[in-house]
Amino acid sequence: MIWIKIKYKINLLLNSFLLKIGYAKFLLKNRYGERIIVFHGIDKVGETKFNSRFHSVHFFEKFIQYAMTNFNVISLDDFYNKKFKPDTLNLAITFDDGYFNNYKNAVPILEKYGVPATFFITTIPNNIAFLWPDFIDLVSFYTFKSEILFENNLYSKNNKNEFIYKGISLKNKCKNLSYREIQPLFTIFEEEWNRIQDKSLNDYWEVMNENQIKQIAENPLFTIGSHSYTHTNLAEIPFEEAKFEILKGKEILESICKKTVLEFAFPFGTYNFELVNYCKQIGFTKIALLNYNTTADEADALLSDRIVMNPHINLKLQLIYLLKGR
Repeated sequence: MIWIKIKYKINLLLNSFLLKIGYAKFLLKNRYGERIIVFHGIDKVGETKFNSRFHSVHFFEKFIQYAMTNFNVISLDDFYNKKFKPDTLNLAITFDDGYFNNYKNAVPILEKYGVPATFFITTIPNNIAFLWPDFIDLVSFYTFKSEILFENNLYSKNNKNEFIYKGISLKNKCKNLSYREIQPLFTIFEEEWNRIQDKSLNDYWEVMNENQIKQIAENPLFTIGSHSYTHTNLAEIPFEEAKFEILKGKEILESICKKTVLEFAFPFGTYNFELVNYCKQIGFTKIALLNYNTTADEADALLSDRIVMNPHINLKLQLIYLLKGR
């Protein structure tokens, strides 16, 4: 993993240099193949201090314009059915998490250019309108607390607005916990969360409501897929709890959309053989990952890896990595 990060940074520096000295035309030469990409949030300015995966509306529209001009942009269903053109890059666009800003900012742009997309929705309990990772990001940024006690461990806030215990951040710790085990944090940071509601920060935590999900599902351009019930790390919690998370999310979305949900994306991209088999058993026919665990997974027709769009690099660099397949 460390070597992959080092290699990525070296390639980033090299490609940045090549762009500066005039090699953009060569680097952006259209390559053939197939890619599925994943966006998360789309906000007005691409703010990443709360959520490091958000793109600006401006970047998103520029990307869509370029993709529609230079690539064959197809639905996820057509991608799985291999309706590819041989002389260009074939691209399917997906969104993870189910942010309201997707509905507000991304959907109008997709409709404007006639772009198909799949939205993987985290359904979450009815009385909650946010995802727990966003809750942690925001309260950690705005709290005046310097320490908190969680799971009998004392976490201290560092200068990056992270709570740390023995070198592990609170957010990373929660990736190994069930939603039930994470919920005490909602009480610990209740005061901070109430204050956050008075700020204009809805783009960074609010998820779509049932009516918005239904509107997207009714649009022939779009597909609704499941991203689990509460966005827990399914590979790290007990198997029976993971099965509940997968099935509950599917059932809720099918109740909202009045149609069978066939698409599923693993939260955080982590999965295992047993979870994949369960997804198949309950009727998912398109299962989105981030990276394959094994070469056998690559050969599985129901599994697909995806490229996460990186908001920390400019459009040209993002296109270069997309064309290269990473």
